[in-house]
Amino acid sequence: MIVTLAVRVLQLLFAGVVLALSVILINDFGPPAFGFQAEKAPYAALMGYGAFCGGAGILFAIAGIGSAFFEPLQGLIMLIIDGLAAFFIFAGAIAYAAIVGAGSCTDTSDSGYLGQKFNVFRPDDTKFTDGNAATELLNDIEARCREFQADTAFLWFLFGTFAVTLVLSFLGKSGGRGGSIV
Repeated sequence: MIVTLAVRVLQLLFAGVVLALSVILINDFGPPAFGFQAEKAPYAALMGYGAFCGGAGILFAIAGIGSAFFEPLQGLIMLIIDGLAAFFIFAGAIAYAAIVGAGSCTDTSDSGYLGQKFNVFRPDDTKFTDGNAATELLNDIEARCREFQADTAFLWFLFGTFAVTLVLSFLGKSGGRGGSIV
């Protein structure tokens, strides 16, 4: 039970980080005055799903911690909850990996990683005639790139913890016990 509780605490921690990063990304997405831009749509949906995964992960982790102390939640109920959590978080991690990809957030050339993946966050560059404003914009895009990559990594960590508790719940159920194996 100690191992299961430790993994549940990690779930809670990772889910909190995913939720925080997703909310920061949503908050810094840009003013609505720019209007709908089709090239930003995948990122908007991705950030929303990341926030969902973080919030749901927190709720699922709390339910898992509660199941350690409340016998009726153990067994099949936690197996189903862990299975659903692992499925939805795996889908989010795959979506983040597919859209964000991997690369260097300092490669600022138009053909480089930052130019190909995160160029959609640049407003009209013609209004940035001052070199300092252009540098600030580039720094903002690099920071957003790092936030997306960190969110992707923590989604994978969160999925890993739910996969572990799913296996522990399954082994505990198949072993004739009510919940966790350890």
